[in-house]
Amino acid sequence: MGPGADIPLGIIGKARIVSALIFGGSAGLGRALARELASRKHDILLVARDSRDLEAEAAHLRNVYGVSVEWMAVDAGTPEAAQKLAGLTGLSSVRHIFFPIGMTHDGDDGLLPPMTASALVNANLTSIIMTISLLLPGLLAADSGNIVGIGSVAAIRGRSSNIVYAATKRGLESYFESLRHRTASSRIRVQFYRLGYVDTQMSYGKKLPFPKIAPQKVVEIIVRNLGKDLGCLTIPSFWLAIGYAVRILPWRIYRRLHF
Repeated sequence: MGPGADIPLGIIGKARIVSALIFGGSAGLGRALARELASRKHDILLVARDSRDLEAEAAHLRNVYGVSVEWMAVDAGTPEAAQKLAGLTGLSSVRHIFFPIGMTHDGDDGLLPPMTASALVNANLTSIIMTISLLLPGLLAADSGNIVGIGSVAAIRGRSSNIVYAATKRGLESYFESLRHRTASSRIRVQFYRLGYVDTQMSYGKKLPFPKIAPQKVVEIIVRNLGKDLGCLTIPSFWLAIGYAVRILPWRIYRRLHF
């Protein structure tokens, strides 16, 4: 692929053989997932924002693991993402779809400018729904595959920070629940992971009240569970107890918390 290309050859036009698509695959959890799948000899399509990061990671996967890797540069937070994502209809071979993507904003306290809030919604929710809508017919026709969504414990209960981010992750969780029901009579497996703090760029330098989990640990669980009808899992599991406590906390107490 030549320098500066933002759509891999073959995605628009004749189909290429790609078994796994990773949305947000050039960094953090997505990069760890790509490397794990490549080590298991999956041919991969990486979708993320920065073409330089994508090209470098694709080259690494090809050189180290000897697999076929394509990439598509898409800024999921922009309206233009729809036009680029439409090219995914040429992917008839994809059987595993992963969404380790998350976009936050430090000023997400209810006062974000409309365009910034819209970008968060597009990146964390709309672009994911759009991608699945484009690829689900192929999975249904093949009657096989895995669709894996990544959520956040931020969606457990609304609070005064990460307002839009948490809302999109809660909406995403509902969407994946519905998608699981939609595909229940098929051999497609829809899974959703509600994650606590993960040791990625998103959490770098932040003072967090609970320990972070390494991306590789999350990836090992995801890959091990492929093909299983599991629904929604919380990782690390100690967040189940924390989430329950947060949900049942009376409003008169909860409203005074700042976190």
